[in-house]
Amino acid sequence: MQERLFETKLTKEQRKAAGKHLKEYFTLPSRIESKRAMAEMAATKMTPGYNPSEVQTHQAPSSKVERYALTMSEVEMLLKRYTILCRIHESLIDDQQRLLWELLYDPKYFRSDDAVMHEMRISSTRTYYGIKNKLLGIVHDHFGDGY
Repeated sequence: MQERLFETKLTKEQRKAAGKHLKEYFTLPSRIESKRAMAEMAATKMTPGYNPSEVQTHQAPSSKVERYALTMSEVEMLLKRYTILCRIHESLIDDQQRLLWELLYDPKYFRSDDAVMHEMRISSTRTYYGIKNKLLGIVHDHFGDGY
């Protein structure tokens, strides 16, 4: 099997954006559920004494249906990002990269690169940063520069 080449020489901004996406893997499920709950509330929320107007004077959504649709479109976008991250986590990276992802980017724990190197039993910084840069490159390849 020929391994696909990924860009590993990323700029600081690109590494930072890829790192945010890696952290998102752990936070997206709760954010998605929260947004869904907000959408349900938006669909049922009605201000007492509010009289709907034909004229909209600001950009905020004016109807329950519009608020619900906007929130659900945001949920769909978050679900797509989570699906991509799951695919990367499950099948596109090797075991060392997966372990590094789980040890370094899980926001429940704050671990430095040195602590992760020690936990992974990697003595060479070149090897460790090679694994990390390849992981960041794979994520950057799927999401691009923006966050």
